Amino acid sequence: MLDEVDRKIIILLQENGRITDVELAKKIGVSHDTAKRRRRRLEDEGYLKIQALINPRKFGYTSVFLLGIKLVPGADVRKTAEKLANHRDFVFVALSLGPTHAIIAVCMAQDQLSLNRLTEELRTWNEIAEIDMNIIYEVIKEAFHTVPIGDLR
Repeated sequence: MLDEVDRKIIILLQENGRITDVELAKKIGVSHDTAKRRRRRLEDEGYLKIQALINPRKFGYTSVFLLGIKLVPGADVRKTAEKLANHRDFVFVALSLGPTHAIIAVCMAQDQLSLNRLTEELRTWNEIAEIDMNIIYEVIKEAFHTVPIGDLR
């Protein structure tokens, strides 16, 4: 269960993931050791993860693609999703409930040829029945891992 100090730490880290433990302590009104210990506990218990987000375009990735993947009847959904997750070109893989797809996956491509190679490779996987591809050409909101403070418990 999160208390008010934990919530404040999370809010401040969501605003600035590079904030130091000293700055956290000052803004929250606790000791440096308390801030450091609490932040580490939140990380260790899986409440948060601090990492750098990159701009794919700066690294030559011109397009981002969302794939809806349908599997053949009887295919092991989790095993196929884990196989996709281990593939270097995928940055997001999720199991999906709904009428159309078993797996949702996001990949990036540096050019059309790279994307074609990737989709042709996927078409050789016996467990995949169909791939629906959507090109993400503009992101309007990207706050996938940000939870409003009122929802933090």
